[in-house]
Amino acid sequence: MSEIEDREQIRELYARYAITIDEGDSDNWVKCFTEDGVFESPRLGRHSGQQGLRKFTGIYKDSLHGAQVRHVISNLSLQLEGNHGTGICYLTYYHSKAGKSELAAVGGYRDTLQKVDGRWLFASRKVFID
Repeated sequence: MSEIEDREQIRELYARYAITIDEGDSDNWVKCFTEDGVFESPRLGRHSGQQGLRKFTGIYKDSLHGAQVRHVISNLSLQLEGNHGTGICYLTYYHSKAGKSELAAVGGYRDTLQKVDGRWLFASRKVFID
């Protein structure tokens, strides 16, 4: 796979991550991570491994209290070396409930990426809020 193809696959990973968490698709959100993947949020803590990540999705869903959210990811920058890499991007996070939408947070993600069996995944993903 060329570097251009790797970068496109990673862009798809970032989009799939946002869409699956926004749509409540926990199974496919967890599949965005390696088997021992780590997700860290300043609000909801650190969660690791497939079981820990799945547990996080339940905690996250409960924290929404029925609201619809949208993760908008922009300004993605990647550094790749072989089957490993790092990424950083901005996050704009919207919260909608009862017909009212509001900007809930601005920040981003700092990521460690790993290519496993030809697929790029998050080895670790850390949220930062401005």
